[in-house]
Amino acid sequence: MGIPFVPPRGRILICDFDMARVHPEIDKERRVVVISPRSYNHRHGNGPGRCLVIPFSATEPHEITPAHVPFADDIYKCLSEPTWALCDLVTSVSHTRLNNVQIGGVNQFEDVSPQDMARIGIGLKHSLAIA
Repeated sequence: MGIPFVPPRGRILICDFDMARVHPEIDKERRVVVISPRSYNHRHGNGPGRCLVIPFSATEPHEITPAHVPFADDIYKCLSEPTWALCDLVTSVSHTRLNNVQIGGVNQFEDVSPQDMARIGIGLKHSLAIA
């Protein structure tokens, strides 16, 4: 079904990566953080909107680089175990592939803090070779 709203930058959502089979490395539903600005995330024409996201993974990367940003399990309700923001897997996705995170059957509306978005920004710069 997808989200019926335009997500803000920093929102934690669930993305169905299996739906489009775009990344065989992440072929399931997983938490993501929206990294594009709200002005980009609006609907385009008559179709659904799209946004840029970075997936989270609970599996520690084999080789940790600045593109892998760690998150402890006690900062966000939506991230209930130690996770990594995989900034080297930035992806553009349709709103139809996104849903709210639910905990105990209740929608969780959580946004990553400005400080954590800055850490993700450093990871993005590293993965995209931006000085």
